[in-house]
Order: sequence, then C-alpha cells, then structure tokens
Amino acid sequence: MDGMQTAVSIINGENECSLLFQAVVNTQKNLIVLLHDNVPILFNKAFLEFTDVRSVKEFLREFGSLVYRFVPHDAYFHAGKADNPDEWTTAILTLPEQDRIVSMINSRAEPYAFSVTLNTPVPGYTIVSFTDISQDLIKRIMIENDVSIDKESGAYNQDYFIHTAKSFQNAAEFNEKSIGITIIELMTSDSEADQYLRDFTSSIKSSIRQSDMLVRWGKKIFMLAYLVDSPENAKQFSLKLLNVMRKEPFESLNTISMRLGTTVQIENEEIMQIIKRAETALRQSGDSQVTIL
Repeated sequence: MDGMQTAVSIINGENECSLLFQAVVNTQKNLIVLLHDNVPILFNKAFLEFTDVRSVKEFLREFGSLVYRFVPHDAYFHAGKADNPDEWTTAILTLPEQDRIVSMINSRAEPYAFSVTLNTPVPGYTIVSFTDISQDLIKRIMIENDVSIDKESGAYNQDYFIHTAKSFQNAAEFNEKSIGITIIELMTSDSEADQYLRDFTSSIKSSIRQSDMLVRWGKKIFMLAYLVDSPENAKQFSLKLLNVMRKEPFESLNTISMRLGTTVQIENEEIMQIIKRAETALRQSGDSQVTIL
C-alpha cells in the first residue's frame, strides 16, 4: 500500500481519532481540507456543500487538483502563480498573509473570495482553511474606489448597499433580530430636494445608530435599513424620524412634505424582498404619514 492509500485508509477508518477529527471539522463554517503530500484526503461538510460533491474521490474525478479550482485572476492567488502547481501550498506561504486570497466558484456559479490559512501539525499533512471574505473584499474595493458614498447627499450609494446587503442580513441573523426597512420620499420638486439633501441626511444620521444604513435610493427617495425587535418598534422609530427631522438645527426641513413606508422582515425573507414591500407601503402613504406593511 503506497503513502496516499495509507493516508486515505487512516482518515477514513473507524478509529476514534479519525471520527473525532471529522466531527470537529464538520462543525466549522470555514471550508476545510486535509491534504497529504498536497493531495486532498478529507473535506469538511461545508466544503462538500460548496462544491456539491459527496466525497474526495468524486471531487478529484470531477475537478482534478484542488489548485485548479482557484479562479485564474490576477487579484487572487491561483495555479499560474506557483512554479509547480502541485506544490501550491508552499508558493502561497511565500506571500504576505494579507495576500493569501483565492477565489472559487460554488456549485451555483457564484464567485466567492477566501483568505487561506495553512497549518502543518504533522509532517506530510496540511490543514487548509478557507475563510469567506467576499463581503469584506467588496466593501474594501468599493471604498478604495470611492463609490460607497453618494456625493450629493452624503448617504450610502445604492450600488454599495446592494453589493454588501448580505453582510447586513448576516448581522440580523447573528443578533437574532429582524431587518426593518423605512423608505422616505421628499415630496417636493427636484430643485428643492437638491437644496435640502445635506440637511436631510444629517438629520437622519443624528438619530440613528452607527450600524444603521441610510442609502440614497432615488432622486428624492432614501432607504433606511436597521435591526429591530418588532413591527411596532419599527413604526415608532419611523414616526420619531418624522419629528426629529423638523427640529433644530434642521427646522428648514419644515417646508418639505415627506412620506414614509415601513416594513419588517418576515422569517427568512431576503432583504431585497423586504425593500419591495416597503416601497409598496410608501406608495400607500400620504404626506407626513407612516404606512407599515
């Protein structure tokens, strides 16, 4: 029996260490691979689900070497950046830690970015952990490209919110909260709206938490995303905004009529669907009124 067969036999055996190791890695959200002499011999549950395969044998038959799953883009590490692709783990370790990033595409053809951590606890064996940093990378790129903020209003840019919405949804799940969405429309001419955009944005930002996101959603429409316990709290929060926006030092906003539409996430509802319901609530609102769906 050669070294590869021996390694596979050991890790697939019914001994306690093998079972414990498999159980531990299966609890991890990161994609985890155990390599023996640079060849995969074990994937955790998260990796199998990401690639939609049932075993290492199936993966190797379908895709070949792990390194060829890395997207060949200059922004990431990939097979073309290693002198010998079979020894990619050695090549990636020569990079600064912040540059050990790869991109892989899941079974639904969705691209992800991962930071890569390698650990060699026993000679010949390497544990590779892939941490999903897709959202963090998108945020960093958009901030570096100066496209996160709408220049006229000072609120977040719509594209920035759409690209990073997954992070907001993850935050709601982690905090066991629901997502509240309030859409605010300035009921005035375009020229008047332009005149008061900065005061409007400042008035909202003075009354919300740092984790809340105020987004310019249209010429005269803004979207506020926040975490909330109940629909009633969302309505109270929206009514409070109507009052705060008209008090000193923002009393100039008293000359503008506004309407608000508010809704709160239904269990497991995607954020863009929540926004659509808030837009429906907005269309049903009258001046200086909050409608909640």
